Amino acid sequence: MLAEVAYARARKSGLKEYHNRMQRRENPYLPVLEEIEERLNALSRVSLGLVQIPLSKIVGTASKGRTNAFGPNFMPILEPGSEFAIKWTTLYKGIEEQGLNQPIKVLEYLNQFYVVEGNKRVSVMKFLDSIYIEAEVTRVMPGRREGDPVNALYYEFLPFYADTGINYLWFSRPGSYAKLYELTGRQPGEKWTSEQRSDFLAAYMRFRNEYKAREAISDAKKLPATTGDAFLIYLEACGYADAPHKYEQELKGEVKALWGEFEKEKGDGNVALITKPDELKQGGNLLNTLFGPSSVKVAFLYAVDPAKNGWTYWHDLGRINLENKMGEQVKTSVCVCEDPADYEAQIERLIDEGNNLIFTTTPLMLSASIKASVKHPEAKILNCSILASWQRVRSYYLRIYEVKFLIGMIAGALAENDRVGYIADYPIAGAAANINAFALGARMVNPRVKVLLAWSTRNDFDPDDPFGDPSVQIISSRDVGAPSHHAVEYGLYAQKDGAKQSIAIPVLDWSRVYESLASSLLKGNWDQDGAVQTKAVNYWWGLSSDAVDIVMSQRMDIGLKRLVELVKEHIREGAFWPFESIIRDQTGEIRCPVDGRLSYADVISMDWLVDNVVGGFPELSELREHTRALVELQGIKEINLPPASSFSWRAEE
Repeated sequence: MLAEVAYARARKSGLKEYHNRMQRRENPYLPVLEEIEERLNALSRVSLGLVQIPLSKIVGTASKGRTNAFGPNFMPILEPGSEFAIKWTTLYKGIEEQGLNQPIKVLEYLNQFYVVEGNKRVSVMKFLDSIYIEAEVTRVMPGRREGDPVNALYYEFLPFYADTGINYLWFSRPGSYAKLYELTGRQPGEKWTSEQRSDFLAAYMRFRNEYKAREAISDAKKLPATTGDAFLIYLEACGYADAPHKYEQELKGEVKALWGEFEKEKGDGNVALITKPDELKQGGNLLNTLFGPSSVKVAFLYAVDPAKNGWTYWHDLGRINLENKMGEQVKTSVCVCEDPADYEAQIERLIDEGNNLIFTTTPLMLSASIKASVKHPEAKILNCSILASWQRVRSYYLRIYEVKFLIGMIAGALAENDRVGYIADYPIAGAAANINAFALGARMVNPRVKVLLAWSTRNDFDPDDPFGDPSVQIISSRDVGAPSHHAVEYGLYAQKDGAKQSIAIPVLDWSRVYESLASSLLKGNWDQDGAVQTKAVNYWWGLSSDAVDIVMSQRMDIGLKRLVELVKEHIREGAFWPFESIIRDQTGEIRCPVDGRLSYADVISMDWLVDNVVGGFPELSELREHTRALVELQGIKEINLPPASSFSWRAEE
């Protein structure tokens, strides 16, 4: 291309962006670092030497200089024939003929680059759609700033860069670099070899090219999530091991299947929280009713035999109740898979067998569910977890905390010494809500009560003396048991002189979820139930759906029983909310004002304990080995819980 023609095209691009910025009343020239960071000259600097840097991350110039020669995209805007234009075209000719032989000089600030010397070289190379340029890089250290997420991300990036030398990847959320280490099978502090860096670059660039190509033709156009954010989603769904060597057609199919996941990252409210069956799409698709299937095949994947595990046992009761309620309309099957390495293969087998719905009944199966759904976009897979936010795999759970509040009321009323015990199991998302609801219920009937907290999954847990205090005689233990377990050890019981007496137990009826979703599929409402296509869907049902309930001992005082039944009905009707009025955490911080109430999303993302709880969350290292996989996946202290703004309330808004 003639240099003069090239300049004219580059200038047209520069002027277009210049006028766009002017119309939006934004700076129409290159950003200037010394204007962005007023303390620039006072900040410490570190020389990184000669580095290949992505041109896409060169965003401005270090000092004002001749910034008015460029539009904000580094394209020239001065008249053809000007001294600047002549120099630009001469440089263009030289680069086309011989390449770029002289590195530029830049300052790196928050993993973006600002040119000290070489603005025209950057301009020409960007015009030529080059990807990298060689530069002498000096890092400007910004200093730590509390409450600044970009600053926090940068200080996560620094050790990652020291390990990998990778500067082309950027995320929008703190915690993403730690997640990347996990997904690539690397450890922080472990130096990457040149082969490892090369493989990672190949995986990222291949993904980036497919992602950008699809973005260019999508209705969404430019998505607010960074390419790094999307790459992290891709690795979580499809794995890293084969990523550097995927065939183009396979990669294209995976990006297409995951596009809804990338789009839902647009912003707040990306998880549609459906809290009761009547929020599902009502009515039905007439054509589906007339010509659709008269029955659906529903498969359940269990991690443990229901006879040996309470969690699985109650899910299987839900499956049996589903068959009893829907009769010939459903045909169910069960697969017990105890090896996590086989989860994905078993899900694919269930898909191949023609199951219309597949329920994977533990959060440990989420990753396998996602991977199978990418390979089989037609599959309808649901995972039993409280925090899943995947558009391809819907999630479901029960609001167990509502029953915990009622059980707390009973415990508080029976605590003659103002002390009750609470034995929790896994310190994962949702556990805090259950503990806090119990503690608030106990305090509502007994303002002096203290809740002593113990964890059955801790290495040092002693089932014979869980609290180190024999005066604790009213105890709330694990929620559900299996046929092979002693029933009195579950729910709320009284313990005195070595004897245990059952007081109340929670009842989990998963069939309420299973029946509603199977019916939705039969009526042709499945796609409408998912709200808009850019949202993940989380079904989260409680007392109002009859999905949870409480059974109380016949020996309980009739007045206390009536009080509990009254509060239960008020919760069911929405007239009473467990988390309202003033609530303080263990540090004294007010988590709910006196005239306020916590939202469902606040409850889901809860990671604190109320002030009448004695005890805290255990560290991962303090837990038994076999429990750590689940805690690593959804542990309160191991993951960044989502902000409440991620959740919206209804299926249709």
